[in-house]
Amino acid sequence: MSWQNRPRPKEFHERVHLPANKRPPVVAGTSHSRLRRKRTRHPRFTVGERVSFLDAGLSGTGVVDAMTGDHSIVWIWADGGLGRRMFFQGCGSIISSLEDHPG
Repeated sequence: MSWQNRPRPKEFHERVHLPANKRPPVVAGTSHSRLRRKRTRHPRFTVGERVSFLDAGLSGTGVVDAMTGDHSIVWIWADGGLGRRMFFQGCGSIISSLEDHPG
């Protein structure tokens, strides 16, 4: 049996080629195979900034220690002996700055 005639799993789908008038519109700067996902802009904090946090019933204050480049994950040194904690912004965690911002 050649590889072309072998049985295919149920979840296998043949690539369907649609005529040009039936294709979904293409957004500028994207490819046919993958459209751009919507990016979420998380609140921006700086290392050393005092913040308050609330996550799964745990609340407190602390100092921002580090964060990912897109600010979706923030590590905070919590006050009161709670240690260093990691928070996923947008997944139930609420982080707010305690520092005064002019304006």
